[in-house]
Amino acid sequence: MPTYVCAVPANLLSEEQKAELARAISRIHAEATGAPTYFVQVVIDEGTTTRFLGGERADRQIWIRGDIRAGRPESVRQGMMLAMMREVAAIARVKETEIWVYLCNLAPTDMVEYGHVLPAPGQERAWFDALPEALRTYLSGLGTNRDSFKL
Repeated sequence: MPTYVCAVPANLLSEEQKAELARAISRIHAEATGAPTYFVQVVIDEGTTTRFLGGERADRQIWIRGDIRAGRPESVRQGMMLAMMREVAAIARVKETEIWVYLCNLAPTDMVEYGHVLPAPGQERAWFDALPEALRTYLSGLGTNRDSFKL
């Protein structure tokens, strides 16, 4: 599953804005990659970390780090980052220059989900077919089947 951790200053976002931010990131990732939105994890971190840029406090800066499966074209990754930057800025009511997005591409062999190492891009169907029947049934209940499964 792609995981996006959003480091947000405490009290910058309302609960509604947090939910809207999570929905926007999930939708953008799904539209760009074909992955179902329910595979996208979004973590809003409002910890007490104090961030500085150039020695000055960065009180409205939002950092988004996405750990995603490697193999997506540069144009797809750039499109996702720019769309996330724009929508998060609008949701949080901050300048686009205050949103920083980093995508970290992990080799599928470096990721385990549902107890199985993830497949290389393009190998999703074979991976899905090799899963235990109970897990295939569970994923099918989420709206995923052999033909629609993408990560």
